[in-house]
Amino acid sequence: MVLPKQPVRRVVLALPVEQGDGHKYGHSLTEIGRLPADLLDGTVFAAPTFSASPWLVNHQTRPDSRQEDHLVRVVVPTVLAVLGEKTGPPVHLLGFSKGAFAALNLLTRHPDLFAVASVWDPSLLSDRPPHPQLIDVAGSTTRLDEYDVRQNLRRHAQALRGACRIALGGVGTLEADWIAGRQLLEALKIPHHAYRDAPADHRWDAAWLAPAMRHLLALEAHVHQGEGQDPPQG
Repeated sequence: MVLPKQPVRRVVLALPVEQGDGHKYGHSLTEIGRLPADLLDGTVFAAPTFSASPWLVNHQTRPDSRQEDHLVRVVVPTVLAVLGEKTGPPVHLLGFSKGAFAALNLLTRHPDLFAVASVWDPSLLSDRPPHPQLIDVAGSTTRLDEYDVRQNLRRHAQALRGACRIALGGVGTLEADWIAGRQLLEALKIPHHAYRDAPADHRWDAAWLAPAMRHLLALEAHVHQGEGQDPPQG
């Protein structure tokens, strides 16, 4: 966790792309620390880690591999308890690749817990086979269907048609996924902010984190204003 010097206004979960504390794709908190001060003010950044590949799904049969439950029931309450806030600040989701996949799934499945999701270079929004890691961590095709991010956006589209709560950034490596994701959100009439002005390698990088955080803060302001406002424009 990284705590701000200013009063806490929000919690941002930087969702992982590697198991454990792997740094093959960079380190989230290191790159976040390189952001301009105005993007850090009042924000607690928390970077949870998982012993298995972090798609943040619950395994069909293994009680020791329930990543979604652990994040929702343990990680988030622990972070809020550390802050000691009587009324918890909003909790937002930030990630790329499989972390972006997880962020969109978590927002659809837990809309009352998570306020907004700002994602970049998201995975599995296009029609291609699931990654073998996801198949392994889910444990069955039935469980895979529960975490198909495209299907979850369809299933929960009605609940997401109020305030704009999704920022879809790209394009990095997974351009087809970004295009398919934007088309799906538009078809479902889910308010979102799609942008593609953050070129960067497919890794944690302040080059995409800066616009992702700017969009996250804009979404937060929009949600705070209420659902009667027009979503921010790209």
